[in-house]
Amino acid sequence: MRRWMVMLSLLLFAAAPSAAQARMLGDAAIAYSAERTVTVNGQTYRGMVFHRPGYDRHEQEIHGVAEVIILDAAAKRAYLILPMLKTYVAFAFPELMADLDSAALRRAPVGHDTVNGIRTTKYRIDETAANGTRARGFVWVSDKGVLMRIAGTVARPGDSKPVTIRMELANLAVGPQDPALFRLPSGLVELPSGAVRGLLGGKPG
Repeated sequence: MRRWMVMLSLLLFAAAPSAAQARMLGDAAIAYSAERTVTVNGQTYRGMVFHRPGYDRHEQEIHGVAEVIILDAAAKRAYLILPMLKTYVAFAFPELMADLDSAALRRAPVGHDTVNGIRTTKYRIDETAANGTRARGFVWVSDKGVLMRIAGTVARPGDSKPVTIRMELANLAVGPQDPALFRLPSGLVELPSGAVRGLLGGKPG
């Protein structure tokens, strides 16, 4: 499994539009933390997600390397932090993410489910970016905008087959989050954006 594929897949679905709002999907009106399980092409990764309106922080360990992803919805910027190496990379949201962040893409609900004790509405996502990347699947969102579950695929031009993604939150804890969680720590060295794939086990650039 190429680790950069995990990172890309998380980002592509992290800011899709909720049918209830034209903001980053998961940009809930409440602050919270939760345990998060992500499965990419059958391989499972567990970590934590922290949220305050406009910001997400995702923490996970992939092949023994701790990684942090911070999403800034207003700036449409993301940061990949490797704490052990004291480095980070800043980059714009992928093109598909920007396309999905649109009121025109609001979908009618297709059902309701309870996900780990949280009542959710299920929405369908089927969108293709200008560069040909396509996201298809379903998302489950609470009435407060918490993204509780994802099940779908991301297909990029040139790839032999789509990346299959599943994400689910558990033990949702609603409450204020420290703003420092969503800021870059001091003392980190910035690397060029082209280093993302190299850092994550793929080809640089």
